[in-house]
Amino acid sequence: MELPQTRTSLLELAALYLRLGATAIGGPAVHISMMEEEVVSRRGWLTRADFLDFLGATNLIPGPNSTEMAIHVGRVRAGWL
Repeated sequence: MELPQTRTSLLELAALYLRLGATAIGGPAVHISMMEEEVVSRRGWLTRADFLDFLGATNLIPGPNSTEMAIHVGRVRAGWL
């Protein structure tokens, strides 16, 4: 995976995840689906292949998949604090 040329602000990421969390009803599967629509199709932050790689990684480790996916996307787009 190649890191993006421009970084996304933490405020933009927080606004996106706040909106997704407030509007998605149906659990982690719905959050991941909506996240894919936003970060792959609308914003072009990730390729579909990169998104699916992250999804595979989140399915291997225990915990809430949508939260783990948000962490992966945030790390790639905004970097480490």
